[in-house]
Amino acid sequence: MDEARRNVVDRERDFHNERFAQEEDPRRHLDKWYWAIRHGAMQQDAQVKELAAGADVLEYGCSTGGWSLDALQLPAVCRSLVGIDISDIAVERANKRARQLGAANTARFLAMNAEEMAFPDESFDLVYGRGIIHHLDLDRCFAEVSRVLRPGGVASFFEPMGHNPVLNAYRRRTPDIRTPDEHPLLVSDFALARRYFADVGVRYFGLFSVASAMVPAGARAFAYSAGRGVDALVLTLPYVNRFAWYALITLVKR
Repeated sequence: MDEARRNVVDRERDFHNERFAQEEDPRRHLDKWYWAIRHGAMQQDAQVKELAAGADVLEYGCSTGGWSLDALQLPAVCRSLVGIDISDIAVERANKRARQLGAANTARFLAMNAEEMAFPDESFDLVYGRGIIHHLDLDRCFAEVSRVLRPGGVASFFEPMGHNPVLNAYRRRTPDIRTPDEHPLLVSDFALARRYFADVGVRYFGLFSVASAMVPAGARAFAYSAGRGVDALVLTLPYVNRFAWYALITLVKR
């Protein structure tokens, strides 16, 4: 890794260590926005739980372990669970949570650079993450994920897209809540993924449904349902779908 990329990795580590060192997540005020795309997150949850059954699993960007340990309860279904994160503070908290749940024999969490993983080739049946690969050099990322997957293995990522001019304007106005080096995905990034994976599937979420986060709480559920219904139609259209906020990306190794 060259010095410029190492500096990026160091900035990412510092940003996330500062975030996870706090008692309360400084990004919690964004929850109402993520609520507006929760149907996409729920689809990934179901996909990961199905694929994790009896499998050796890697959570790619594990944060403090809450998703895999508490929300998905993967230690109860998988053969083994390993999580990695650039933040050693997050990893310490994840391992503590695994011990609290009595899952330390099945689940372990390691501080590691996702672009240079220490695992042997073909170590996992499933790799999954959420809001992680847009922080990475995608060429390195896809190469490493493909390397550690077994033949026929699957990677699942739920990631922000970078084509919507309204969302991009908001990102420019709120630099403090994100790292300076992150890059929401572009359609061209899926072409890059096809160099490393036999199949690249993409489902899009959050165009009109995102507006539900801006209405009064009493009307939010109706606005969400209506926006989701419109999205189910328009996000199947070529070119239009790239303006969604998030995409669920499913990658299958050759």
